[in-house]
Amino acid sequence: MNFFQRGNEMYNTKDYRKAIELYKRAYEERNNEAAALYNAAVCFIKLSEYDKALPLLERAIVHRRDSKYFFNLGYCYAMLKNNKKALIYFNTAWALDPSDGDCKKAIDLIINGYKLSS
Repeated sequence: MNFFQRGNEMYNTKDYRKAIELYKRAYEERNNEAAALYNAAVCFIKLSEYDKALPLLERAIVHRRDSKYFFNLGYCYAMLKNNKKALIYFNTAWALDPSDGDCKKAIDLIINGYKLSS
């Protein structure tokens, strides 16, 4: 079994730290590079370590422009209270997948937050 698959197994058992290490090894071996970076980032998100997820998501996007990668970048920035960047990434995700209702909800939450604070 390869590192990527083992990372998925650890993720499924909620052993996120071990999964991160396995995904990093998968990336180093060029095994599902974009997905390995993305999955490691999701593990950091699960651990509420958003600042550690950001560079992994940014590198994953270099390999594959996927709306969920951009969505999670937006989510991390929103959790880090950087709404300007969050809006950029949520909008990019929505442009890539206009059927994604979660993007619209996230954008609306941030915009409504701006209106309430004005």
